[in-house]
Amino acid sequence: MISFLPRSLTAQTIWVLLIGLSVSHFLSMMIYSGDRIETLSMMGGRNMAQRVASISHLINETPIKWRERILSAVNDPTFKVSISPESELITQPAKGQKLNNLEEYLRYEIGVSPATPFFVQLIEHQHTEGMLGFLNPKQWTHMQNMSAMHGITSHQSLRVSFQLHDRNWLNFTTHIPETNSWWSITSIMSLLSMGLAVVVLAIWVVRRITVPLRTFGNAAQRLGKDVKAPPMAVEGPTEVQEAAKAFNDMQARLQRLIENRTQLMAAISHDLRTPITLLRLRTELIENAEDRDKMLATLDEMEHMISLTLKFAKQDAENEERKKVDIAALLESICDDMEDAGKNVHFEAENKLLYLCAPIGMKRAVSNLIENALKYAGNAEVFLQESSSTLTISIEDDGPGIPEEHLPQIIQPFYRCEGSRNRETGGVGLGLSVVQSVVEAHGGELIFQNKSAGGLIAQIQLPK
Repeated sequence: MISFLPRSLTAQTIWVLLIGLSVSHFLSMMIYSGDRIETLSMMGGRNMAQRVASISHLINETPIKWRERILSAVNDPTFKVSISPESELITQPAKGQKLNNLEEYLRYEIGVSPATPFFVQLIEHQHTEGMLGFLNPKQWTHMQNMSAMHGITSHQSLRVSFQLHDRNWLNFTTHIPETNSWWSITSIMSLLSMGLAVVVLAIWVVRRITVPLRTFGNAAQRLGKDVKAPPMAVEGPTEVQEAAKAFNDMQARLQRLIENRTQLMAAISHDLRTPITLLRLRTELIENAEDRDKMLATLDEMEHMISLTLKFAKQDAENEERKKVDIAALLESICDDMEDAGKNVHFEAENKLLYLCAPIGMKRAVSNLIENALKYAGNAEVFLQESSSTLTISIEDDGPGIPEEHLPQIIQPFYRCEGSRNRETGGVGLGLSVVQSVVEAHGGELIFQNKSAGGLIAQIQLPK
């Protein structure tokens, strides 16, 4: 997306619609106003020419003694008529197509022969002083815009002078009516009204679009925290209903997949107990003590692995009720119990912190991390910190840490950093998977990182 656009879908849609429709509306106003101005200008010029012709006919057809009264009656500030012995147009300007057409039209309307002296001028006032006074800045700006865009100068005066039958000259100076500027209060109000309507309608439409998207986002987050979360409500437009049904079907398939996997793991682990018990009984009958002890140790390891697997499956399947507990007191009780057992554990917390969680599962997860720190480093420092959006439980030790290449895989089931098959040194590889299951069930994240001075930091980051 272009960088200058805002990030939210609502703001982007409003921004694009507002700019696009405003530009379209602005150009439409210019085109319409230009056509209107050109039409009015042509009509104004034609009306003035017809008025000149009508008064010329009247002057020619009435007695000379009536002329002064007629001139007094037809003169006004925008239309001046005079009779003089000489033409008020001393020189005939260079004619162009526009003036030629205007002269032919006037000669035809007045009814004078081609031989009659006839002068026509179309004066375009390019300065602030016009024929009948001064132009204000708005009028002058409008005049310049019209001249630049349409080749029409709205502040014009038409001057006509021709010889009458009695050899006198009839002179006209008329002001072609100005057209109103297209950039007026009405235009501004039209543009603002259109912009306001676009913003209001865009907000309404986009919210109808984004609310289902926000609902899908919340449902996806809820599913990530709890696969047994209630399904989405199937409502809204047809497309949204179809998407909600597909989402609910996906959630149901995930639930069945996890349940089948958990049941399969529990069934296999449970069924293995019977042959292990039989092997243990037969092993007891072996006379060679050394071979008997090795076989019993192997069977003990197998039984321990099966117990951990059942524990992992149970943790994955159970759905403990959430309660609001003092997480600081919970951690302190875990550390106190381990200190009473002679373990090197230290706990620090800022204040009392109430948090909605599954107490047993959270206690199991934190205890597992502390036991790992004690097992591999001999000490554990437990910290509880709070931010505006996150609750962080940190377990630090001064041990050898974990090789960087192993950090991404250590939470996978049955993964062991230690290469030997000795469960006393490397474990089975399910402990951290249990911790990961508990943390993910709370919508949190389990993070491991090595300390620069040596040791490991295990963090449980929980959303508030």
